[in-house]
Amino acid sequence: MRIPPHWARGFYTDTDKSGQPAEFVAFGWSFESIQDARKNGVERAKRVFEMVRSGKRPEKYEYHDRPIREEILERIGEEGAESAIITRNRYGALVLNCSRVMFVDIDFPAPKAKGFWDGVLLLFSGERRRARREEVIEDRIRKVQDWAAQNPARAFRMYRTLEGLRLLFTDKLYEPAAEETARIFTELGADPLYMKLTEKQECFRARLTAKPWRCQSPRPPVTFPREKEDDERLHRDWLQAYNQHSQNYKVCDWLEAFGTTAENPEITAIVNFHDQAVQTTATKPLA
Repeated sequence: MRIPPHWARGFYTDTDKSGQPAEFVAFGWSFESIQDARKNGVERAKRVFEMVRSGKRPEKYEYHDRPIREEILERIGEEGAESAIITRNRYGALVLNCSRVMFVDIDFPAPKAKGFWDGVLLLFSGERRRARREEVIEDRIRKVQDWAAQNPARAFRMYRTLEGLRLLFTDKLYEPAAEETARIFTELGADPLYMKLTEKQECFRARLTAKPWRCQSPRPPVTFPREKEDDERLHRDWLQAYNQHSQNYKVCDWLEAFGTTAENPEITAIVNFHDQAVQTTATKPLA
C-alpha cells in the first residue's frame, strides 16, 4: 500500500529570471522518517521552481498520481505486512485501505431524458426525477446481478451507498494493480477515478464514515500534516463536532451476497470490520 506515514513541507528559495528572490513550497513524503519527508519536499519544490524558471508550466497536482497524503490512524495485521490501514482523508472521513481484499466502487449514472418533452417534465417534476433515479438504481443493481450469474466462481457482498454500489469480494485475495483486477473493474463499470486510485496507490479503498457536507458538518479547517500547535487545536475542535454529527448517519446498506465465500481469515476480518464500521444494520440515513 502506497500510504507514507511521514509528510512535511519542503521550502526552496532562489532567484527568478528577473533576479528577484522566489520561494516555492511542496509537500514531501517518506516511509522512513520526517527528516526524509522534508528532504523530499525540498527536492520537489526545487523541481517546480526550475520548471517555472525555464518557462514550463508546473505539472498540476494529480491526486491519483501521488501517494495518499492522509493521516494513518490504525493498522490491521502484523507490522510490515498489514492487511489494512485506517486513514482520515482530505475532507475528514475515515477510510479503510486494504492491500488484498478487493472493494469495487460503482457510481449511479445521472438519469437521462428520453427525448425533449421528457427532459422538460424531468426539469419541473420532482416525482418524475425520483422515479427515474429509481429506474437507474434498479438497472445498475440488475447489471451487477447479471454479472454475478455469468461469473459463478466469484463471490462478493453488495452494498448500497448514497450515490452508488460497493462490492466487497470474498472469493479470494486480489492484487490492486493486476490485470485481473482491472478487467473486473471494467466489466462491472467501476468508477474511473477509483480504478486509477487503486492501481496507483496499490490498495483498495472504502469510506467508513459520512462525508461532512452530508451530515451538516463543516470540512476540516486544516489539512494533514498539522505542523503547528494551533492547527492541532483547530483539528481537535473540528473532529469533536464531526464525530457528533456523523454518528447520526451511516455509509451503506447491505443488499445481497453472491457466490461462496472463501475460508480466509484476512477476508473474514475485513468483512467484519467493515460491516461494523459502516453500521450496515443501523436504522440511519445514508451519507
